[in-house]
This record gives sequence, structure tokens and C-alpha cells, in this order.
Amino acid sequence: MNSKVYNWGILGAGHISEKFVAGLKTLENASCYAVAARDLNKAENFAAQNGIQKAYGSYKEMLADDNVDVVYVGTINTLHFEHVMMCLEAGKHVLCEKPFASNYEQVILMTDKAREKGLFLMEALWSRFLPSVNKFKNILESGKVGEPALLRADFGFKAEYKETSRLFDQKQGGGSVPDIGIYPLFLSLFLFGYPTEIKVLSEQAPTGVDMTTAVILKHRNGVISQLTSTFACNLDTEATIYGTNGKCTLKRMFHMPTDLEIVTPENKSCESFEIKCNGYEFEAEEVMHCLDNGLIESPKLTHDFSKKLIKLIDEVLEKCKL
Repeated sequence: MNSKVYNWGILGAGHISEKFVAGLKTLENASCYAVAARDLNKAENFAAQNGIQKAYGSYKEMLADDNVDVVYVGTINTLHFEHVMMCLEAGKHVLCEKPFASNYEQVILMTDKAREKGLFLMEALWSRFLPSVNKFKNILESGKVGEPALLRADFGFKAEYKETSRLFDQKQGGGSVPDIGIYPLFLSLFLFGYPTEIKVLSEQAPTGVDMTTAVILKHRNGVISQLTSTFACNLDTEATIYGTNGKCTLKRMFHMPTDLEIVTPENKSCESFEIKCNGYEFEAEEVMHCLDNGLIESPKLTHDFSKKLIKLIDEVLEKCKL
């Protein structure tokens, strides 16, 4: 059992922060200590509803609190860079919601600053720490479904079109690729590494962000990844590895805690995984484990991995414009 209890500051009082706090509250070595929003009433309401001790009406005010050990950044995509740098300058360890930043250059600056300050920094890509996703990779590596040939992963839902919605507004980092396409792209990178070839077809929304995007990646080992994201319709939102001796599928909403199905010529099986709350607790556990051991990055989700992921997103988005 860890001896230290970490006081968490929550930067941003939106829906994603609420989910993270729910997971955080299940961990004995975590204290939901403070929340900050640009509006004090919003912060106070969030604190009251989620059992948080202190509420601040400005981010800098919370960051000046010496009792805050580590900060979760849960603001909109385009503000991640600004807020992470603010936290690091204030001497706070940081877990920042995905996507890590708006582009590759920003991620370089963030990770360099964390190293300069000797502070922990990690992208909150919660799927990386889910038991179902890790078992998915273990099955691939075990050869249970033979040699991998194809990964097919998609994420899509029908979103009401509004120009001012964060999903469709360029100024808020909208588009299906950075918002939900990151999950299929993450899975491909996690399983097979950076691709040697990238093909993209995309249909844009009237605001200029991508509405639907199909990505085909070729990897060094000959594996092909077929990845799709969309706000135009509901997709299965599953991920399947097809191998020479069967297939393995992360069932619906594959990026979340879910069931895993294995089908071979000899057998078909399905496995479920135990979680404490909603799955966000696993990434928080990793952060505190790393802090206990004096690390400034997670060996399971390194700065280098996040750099590769944002570089891949940048390349896909550039090809969306062609």
C-alpha cells in the first residue's frame, strides 16, 4: 500500500472532469482536494456535487495552493497546451486529457518543460491502462489467433450539427479525428508501432473540420490497420485483430472497459474484466505509482509515445485537407 495520499487539483469543471473524479474517488491514496473553473459558482457546484474540499474561481489561484500535489487538466482540446504549461510553471505534476495538445510542436514544448522542471507529465489516454485493452495486446503477442494480418477499429456516433459545438468548431479543436479518431489511431500505434504508409479519405463538415475520416495504415510487419471515425452515423465502435488462426475483438465501445471475444477454428470464448468504478481509476493509479517512484513519465505511456501519436494525428489531419 502506498504511504502517501496525493491531493488532486481538477482544472476544468466539465463532464470529462466529473468522470475522472468518480474514478479517482475509488482510490485510497487519492484525495479529491480542489477544483478550479473560470466561474467560481461553477467550481463550487462541481465541488458540492463531487465531494471536493475546495473550489477556486481561477486556475492560477488553485495552482498557487501548496497543498495541491498533482493536477488533472480536463479543459477543451485547444487549451491543453496553455493549461499544462501553466501547471508546470507552477511546479505541479500533470495528467492532461487527450489529445495531449493541438499539434506535435506543442507536445515537444510541454514534455521539454516537464523535464526541465523535473515534474511528472502524462497524457490521460485512459484506454492504455484498461485491463481489456492490455489483454487484447497480450493475446496478439501470444500467437493465439496466429500471425496478425489486419486491425479493424472504428468509433462513430450521430452528432447534432451545430457550428458552435466543440465537435464542429475549429477554434475548439473540433473534428472526428482529434476527438474520437484518436482511439483507433492509439490502438494501432500501441499494437504495431508507427506506420510506414498512411492513406486517408475524409468528408468535411461545413465548418471545415472532418466529419467522417477513413484511415489505412501499413506497418513494417505487413499488418494493415483500417480505422474509421465519424460524427455522421452510429458505428459498431469495436476493434478486431484478424490473424492467420482466428480473430480477437474488443466489443462495443472498445476504448472503454468492455468484454473481449476470441474466435479460433477450435473455440469461441468471451472474457469480462473487473473494474472499481468507470475505468478512469487505472490512469490515476498509474500517475500515483510513478510519483511514488520518482518518475517524470510513465514507462507504460511515455512522452515518446504521445509525440508519435500527435504526429500521426497531425499527418492524418493534413491528408484530410487534400
